[in-house]
Amino acid sequence: MAIRPFTIDIPQSRLDWIARRLDEAEWPDPAEGEAWAYGASTAAMRDLVAHWRGSYDWRAREAAMNRFPHFLVDVEVDGVAYTVHCLHVVGKGPDPKPVLITHGWPGSFVEFLDIVDPLTDPAAHGGDAADALTLVIPSLIGYGFSSKPARPIGPRTIARAFDQAMRQLGYLRYIAQGGDWGSSVSGWLGYEAEGCEAIHLNFTFGWTRPDAQPETEEEIAAAANLGGIWQREGGYMAIQSTKPQSLAFAMADNPLGVAAWILEKFQGWSQLPDGDLWAVYSRDHVLDNIMVYLVTGTFGTAAWLYRGVFDEPVPAGARVEKPVAVANFPGEMARFPRSTVEKSYNVVRWVDMPRGGHFAAMEQPALFADELRAFVRSLR
Repeated sequence: MAIRPFTIDIPQSRLDWIARRLDEAEWPDPAEGEAWAYGASTAAMRDLVAHWRGSYDWRAREAAMNRFPHFLVDVEVDGVAYTVHCLHVVGKGPDPKPVLITHGWPGSFVEFLDIVDPLTDPAAHGGDAADALTLVIPSLIGYGFSSKPARPIGPRTIARAFDQAMRQLGYLRYIAQGGDWGSSVSGWLGYEAEGCEAIHLNFTFGWTRPDAQPETEEEIAAAANLGGIWQREGGYMAIQSTKPQSLAFAMADNPLGVAAWILEKFQGWSQLPDGDLWAVYSRDHVLDNIMVYLVTGTFGTAAWLYRGVFDEPVPAGARVEKPVAVANFPGEMARFPRSTVEKSYNVVRWVDMPRGGHFAAMEQPALFADELRAFVRSLR
């Protein structure tokens, strides 16, 4: 079957292996005064692992994920078969618009669990049933419960796979939403997928034409600021975009390492009051995201995407001409002025959000849901 129901049910042997590796882990020496300055904080990791081994209940979290309908959809791109995992939740309203919401790295479909009910059943949350959306929330290929590619592929290939999946699910017209790699996938969908009517982004660095150079003082300053940020924060990208397989060897047998690699990004890329990670996230929710990588063994193939993108460059002069909305969250590091973004996108809506960072839907689910709903309403 091209489409089949799916239930998350991780073998107990895999869960036992993760627990054993955590209990047996060799911890690195802490750096004096580190507090995230040199990477993952030892104190924060000790705290997280204590919760992980003492209180976290994967079976309960798995059941919460399975509350929503999951499916596997078989597709083919350029003669290569892939399987796309997705949540598919039909909206409860007179005309629910289909919206494809795509995560990035190091995220997963669990970023969006808190927005599913308010967006698909707004009447149950004090809203108007006319605003109901149908949500399709996939796992990127190489991530989570989607299939693993045989070699690195990029977001254009994934976009073509997702467009096929949407058509198989019965949606010939839909809106694409994305952040991080999800913005790249959404950009390609907006650029070349006939069925994609519009896109909504909370990250604007993902799909940019290579010849769109900064011109104004504001644009030049923003580009220089981003260059400084990547100099401080881009070590992970340098590794994952050049030698991801070497990193995969280090992480394949190392749940502690995977958790540290991911947790550091949640701390560094989120807008946190006084740097307090747990003022915004729950430990269980962050562990859900980490566990998706661990229970599926996809840390390595997920990192491949940083290499695969080089084989799928955005053409010079390309621009998404379909309607594009931007939710500009203040805690996002890779931020550009609207004039820069408009070189690559037909921006019809730009909203400076009051708070939130890179993992917008997970950090500020109500704000994210309200803004996405408002954009879809404006297109009706």
